[in-house]
Amino acid sequence: MTPHRLTLHAAFPTSLASPAIADLVRASVAETAERHGVEAPQVEVFDDSIELSAPLPPAVLLAIANEVRRATGRWHLAKHGAPLWRGE
Repeated sequence: MTPHRLTLHAAFPTSLASPAIADLVRASVAETAERHGVEAPQVEVFDDSIELSAPLPPAVLLAIANEVRRATGRWHLAKHGAPLWRGE
């Protein structure tokens, strides 16, 4: 299967610049994939976005991204009082 890619955009240009937040997002991706019994996508973290890529069906990759967005967004809002992802 050809790898599919999906990008999540941060709420602000440097939302993901912190290594601690980037590590949290990576861990959330790995944990979500493990929980669903699928291969963990590769994660590229940029200051303003993350890109997930994996040879998974697009719907599975989207489900992982949605769960990561929900979990990390809720945590970030509670801890920092600001959204992590664009559109929150």
